[in-house]
Amino acid sequence: MVKENKGFSYYVEKDQIERYRYWPAQRKLKWLFYGNKLRKSLPAHIIARQQAFRKGKI
Repeated sequence: MVKENKGFSYYVEKDQIERYRYWPAQRKLKWLFYGNKLRKSLPAHIIARQQAFRKGKI
């Protein structure tokens, strides 16, 4: 029996990675801070779904 693929994948262009590498540390930290702040504002059931998705359960 073949295992069903779960979770997600994505592709990032090499030039996008290069641009990110040159961001100053403060900008990277600010970007992470706002991402975390956004996620914390989500309802608990959405966060639970995201966690299950990341773990490949759905």
